[in-house]
Amino acid sequence: MSAKYYLTVLSPPDRVDIKINAFKRACFNHIGKFQGLHARAHITLDVIRDEIDPISQKPRIIGPFYDMVDFIIRRSITTHEIRITGFNFFSHGSNFKTIYAEIELGKETTDWFNAIKALLMIKTLVPHITIARKIPVEAFDKLWPHFVKINYKDAFLADGITILENGTDNKFEAYKVYKKIPFDRKMAVA
Repeated sequence: MSAKYYLTVLSPPDRVDIKINAFKRACFNHIGKFQGLHARAHITLDVIRDEIDPISQKPRIIGPFYDMVDFIIRRSITTHEIRITGFNFFSHGSNFKTIYAEIELGKETTDWFNAIKALLMIKTLVPHITIARKIPVEAFDKLWPHFVKINYKDAFLADGITILENGTDNKFEAYKVYKKIPFDRKMAVA
């Protein structure tokens, strides 16, 4: 039986993607290739591996799950302004780090993400937009002094979730859109 990976994301508009990719290209100019260099800017909500039904060629769990929550998402999650407030990093043990664009997590935004997290049954969620994923510490040490000098602030309207799919045979294969679910268009009251 075959399987695919499903990545659930919030996708910023093209103008934010262009800026994030400019940061990625600048990193490439300093350290060379790294994981996620060509990935579109996004906030990852969840990644799930699912078996594909051999007859219908549809995912066994993801398809029915998102069919079930689609109606609820469309009516209970409102569009929301996401603010980017500079850069930060994660450590992956002592050998690797990830540089990312930081999301401002005030009470309203934290509550909004918590509502999505509960609805999608996500256990852990640290909203961010990855710039340079899991790079060696030596590469991080070359890049980070540049990032601390940049005052990058931006904002965009999160207007829905996108579920992407990718076959497991080739981990470098690009993800393709499986399903999009828009949020309620009413802006949340601040």
